[in-house]
Amino acid sequence: MIEVLIYGYLTSIHIYICGYLFFYFFVDKNAAINNNLFELFFFGSFILCFIALFANFFISLNKSFNTILLLFPFVLYFFLFNKNFVKKVLLFSLPISLLFMLTISYDGTYRPDAGSYHLPYVSILNESKIIIGINNIHFRFGHTSIIQYFSSIYNNHIFGEKGITIPVGLLFCNFVGYCILEFLNSKNDNLYKVVLFLLFSFVIFRVNRYSDFGNDAPANLLFFYLILESLRHKDNLLKIKKTIYASTFIFLNKVTLLICFLLPVYFIFKKFELRNLLNKASIFCFIFIILYTGKNIMVSGCIIFPVEQTCIKNLYWYDNGSNRESNAINARLENEAWTKGWVNQIGERKSYENYLDNYEWVNTWTKSEGKKIIKKIFPLSLFFLLLTVFFIVYEIRNKNKIRTNFNINNNYYACLIVCLIGTLLWFFKFPLFRYGYGYFASFFSILISLLIIKFNFFDNSQRFKKFLIHISIFLLFIILLKNGNRIYKGLDNEINVWPNIYGSGKNYEKKKHLPIKKNNKIFFYKSINEECYYSSSPCTHFYTGEDFTLNDINLDNFNGYKIYYFNKKN
Repeated sequence: MIEVLIYGYLTSIHIYICGYLFFYFFVDKNAAINNNLFELFFFGSFILCFIALFANFFISLNKSFNTILLLFPFVLYFFLFNKNFVKKVLLFSLPISLLFMLTISYDGTYRPDAGSYHLPYVSILNESKIIIGINNIHFRFGHTSIIQYFSSIYNNHIFGEKGITIPVGLLFCNFVGYCILEFLNSKNDNLYKVVLFLLFSFVIFRVNRYSDFGNDAPANLLFFYLILESLRHKDNLLKIKKTIYASTFIFLNKVTLLICFLLPVYFIFKKFELRNLLNKASIFCFIFIILYTGKNIMVSGCIIFPVEQTCIKNLYWYDNGSNRESNAINARLENEAWTKGWVNQIGERKSYENYLDNYEWVNTWTKSEGKKIIKKIFPLSLFFLLLTVFFIVYEIRNKNKIRTNFNINNNYYACLIVCLIGTLLWFFKFPLFRYGYGYFASFFSILISLLIIKFNFFDNSQRFKKFLIHISIFLLFIILLKNGNRIYKGLDNEINVWPNIYGSGKNYEKKKHLPIKKNNKIFFYKSINEECYYSSSPCTHFYTGEDFTLNDINLDNFNGYKIYYFNKKN
């Protein structure tokens, strides 16, 4: 566990420095030092993902490149040396690395997606530059997240392949740290702190296990960050830049949270000035999105896979008009149907298209995924109910009258509307809990806050601050107990302290999957018994002779790029 602690500590320092440098040059150099340090982690992650994506157009994200990327920010920061910032980074990285150690130790990877396509795609990034048409081998390679790039760059000569597991765990820990510092910030008003507390409570209850993170938790945590930054009273260029960066990062992590862009648009036009629309943030993010969508086109033939309206169907690596899941229409129907409970139909199963044709799916979804969601949020709902009862009893005992003249900033209503739109979109298009809990958790947190802030209990800021601190300590204590119990079991069962990226068992070595060859050259690897996990790449567990044959696929080479595509005769 000491190794986990040290690697987490070093990575924290690295990303804080990257965040400081990015904030200094592209956001606001005057605010770089005085910012919430944990917030800098998000900006450091953002620029590192950009560098990784840009580099992958030309080279693989191999250990040598990743080691240079690890060391270079330390060298660059030396020329912008700030003693106070260094002390702050060294100090704050310690509790974060401790929380990271408790979060990640003796836990597993997110299943089945990690073994199916998260880790296999990371292995592709570590071994190859962008492979054109790679989603023809595994259709989920067409909608990977920018978080795979973030993970891949920490496989270096210092951390080794263990480094792949570090970034996502640290992102969660820094969100927790960000919330705690905002609790203690005297500039934040009580209404803001109520929303912050409710979102913080949601994260503690529902987003606290590394094995549950996957690609969805980082995107939803960043959405919470966007909401919290949007609720601030002061509307200025710094706020606009932050919301632009946050929205872009969210979109690159999870396209289902696309509605997030409505918030920076709102702030840009709330009091329109040309600099609000055209600035370093908007230009940089535009370039980032162009690069990412360009990568998507190379990988799948679509700007956003599997949205068929965004596909360029005359590209010869686009799987056009087939029955395979690498076809965007089929992939979209399959994904939407599964999120709406298709697999839980009773009796004869309808086709994906027929199942989605009307709203009969609502009944099936309600009895399956709907029940699961209720079960997941019940403990948190009970916790919120008890708190509300506490506030009501307090008001009655003190014979207080609920205030009616409380002024609410319009930013709260803007966020409420955006979250409501997102929640409706989530329910009607992809109602899987992890795809959109950022929407409805934010919506209900803001709504509940607007209802209870009128209680006189919140008039006394010091009393409310103590209340928040005590409850937050209690919630963190629950996490420590939960993770401590998992660590105890891990020690007792003598499993590896690091999450296993090579499989679901106790084998902590790369698997040797079956090589599929063409003209005596390895074409790709086929997992025999289970998902590929982190292994030789590219690897798929979808290959069967019925899906496609080697005669139907051609492997071409274009300026050093591998191209996987189907013959058009299909």
